[in-house]
This record gives sequence, C-alpha cells and structure tokens, in this order.
Amino acid sequence: MTGPTVQAGDRTLPAEAQAILDEGLRRYQDGDAEGAHEAFGRAFRRAPSDPRIQSWYGLTLVLVEKNSNLGVVLVDGAVRNGRPFPELVINQSRVAIALGQRVRAVRALERGLAFNPGDPELLRERIGLGTRRRPVVPFLSRRNWLNRVFGRIRHGWTTRDPHDRAGDPLDGEG
Repeated sequence: MTGPTVQAGDRTLPAEAQAILDEGLRRYQDGDAEGAHEAFGRAFRRAPSDPRIQSWYGLTLVLVEKNSNLGVVLVDGAVRNGRPFPELVINQSRVAIALGQRVRAVRALERGLAFNPGDPELLRERIGLGTRRRPVVPFLSRRNWLNRVFGRIRHGWTTRDPHDRAGDPLDGEG
C-alpha cells in the first residue's frame, strides 16, 4: 500500500486505516454501534492484520450483525497475535458478555490483569462484572435446582438487609 503510515506502539498502520479506525472509535463512544461497525469494516479491509482493527471489528460483528463465529475468532485472534493490550482484552470480555459467557469474560480480564497489573481500565471492567457468591449448598453444582431455589431465597433476604452480607464468603468468578 502506498501513502503515509502512522506509527502506533510497535506497529505501523496506513494513515487512511488509522483515520477510519479513529472515526469508528468516535462513533462507538457516541453510541452509534452500526456506524462504528461500518467504519471498522472499512478499516479492516485496509489493514486486516492490525490487532486493534481486528478487535473492534470483531466486537461490532457480534453486537451489530450477531455474527458470533467470526467476531469471536477476530477478537481472540487480536489478543493472541498482538500483545494483550488492555483495549483488546476489554473487547474480548465485552464479546463474551454479549454472548452470555460471564465466566469467559472474567477469565479474559483476569488474564489481562496478569499481563497488565494495576491497569485502571481493566480493573474498572473487572470490578464492574462483580463477584458471585458461593453456592448455598457447595457440594452441589451451581445449576442444581436446590442451589437455585436456595440462592433465590438468600438473594431475597440480602437485598432487604444489605448489612447481612458480611458473613457470606464470595466466590471468585464461577
């Protein structure tokens, strides 16, 4: 490709692709997921091997087109092929949440925090996902009907009295 290039970290991106990526990011932040998806698609056609573009295009594929197969492949490939930058890991987590895979989202953020300890964006996303409590009957699976019924009862009690939560240990992610 001819034309000027933009140096971003350890990668070189064609200036046109960078401008389109910036447009897509601006649209995504403004809440225009469809416009962002269109811009990320144009950027992806110009620089398909760039991890940031792969990640954002994959995220909007899942959110806008509901194409989970290609979206997951692109987002996971971006994290695998590029370094696990916080932005890429957060997009991986967002895709997992959009697909109803909370455990996978938490694991992605935990891996991201292992590579980027103390990163404020990763910490904010991880805290935002919250922490699940241990099952009421720990030797039964979380999906067991007894745990589900007792869990609903416990949830009803704890939402009425927020000071009662101190004695209940929390479970990491599951």
